[in-house]
Amino acid sequence: MAAIFGLSSIPGEPSAYDPGIFTVVTWVPPALQNLLHVPLFAGLAWLWCWALEAWPARAPGVIAGLVTAAYGVVDELHQAFVPGRYGSLTDMSLNIVGAAVGIWVYRRWGGKRGQTPFEK
Repeated sequence: MAAIFGLSSIPGEPSAYDPGIFTVVTWVPPALQNLLHVPLFAGLAWLWCWALEAWPARAPGVIAGLVTAAYGVVDELHQAFVPGRYGSLTDMSLNIVGAAVGIWVYRRWGGKRGQTPFEK
């Protein structure tokens, strides 16, 4: 989540004083940036599912989905305050779709309680 926050904090238009990585990120076309929301938030939801498997929660997928979707909304609100960036309903929707994909992937190929996905 900290990495997503860091990526969301990169200004939309880099200045001469920004680190080189900022300019690399701004080279990515906006349409591709939008599509990258899905795998990014799918990965976050997958990680939440994996982390919550160790807890006695009854529905780790539901909790992971709610946390990831809520963070996706908060992330878009955060972007509204970053110079040159904006939050959008499209991006919020893609974040939520990514969360659903991550949960689906985890349930399909993920672990069971006490078993990591790679032990199958």
